[in-house]
Amino acid sequence: MREFISSIAAIGMFAAVVPASAATVTGTGSLVMKDSYNSQTNWGRPLVLPSDGKVVRVMYGSYGFSIIDKNGNTVGDFLLPEMAMGTEIPAGEYSIVPYVCAKHRHHHVEVTVEY
Repeated sequence: MREFISSIAAIGMFAAVVPASAATVTGTGSLVMKDSYNSQTNWGRPLVLPSDGKVVRVMYGSYGFSIIDKNGNTVGDFLLPEMAMGTEIPAGEYSIVPYVCAKHRHHHVEVTVEY
């Protein structure tokens, strides 16, 4: 019994030392340009940050993208995904707007922020 209690105490001390991991949230953006009809379609999931955060992952942003706040202000323009890594973003709601290449005319990007 004494060993059991010692083991429980040791586990409790270990748990107190391990830091809590930060939460993450991912926003997405897709854009398709329809040149024959002179129109475009865009959609995605907004990036909603409950507190200040930092970009930790970007997927599929090979043509670049912008992060836009609710008021339409540009928070960041990035030509390459790695340029966004580490960018600090204040709490708020944002949209992700991908750039498209002249040939393919469509693109998708996912941005993950840790807060």
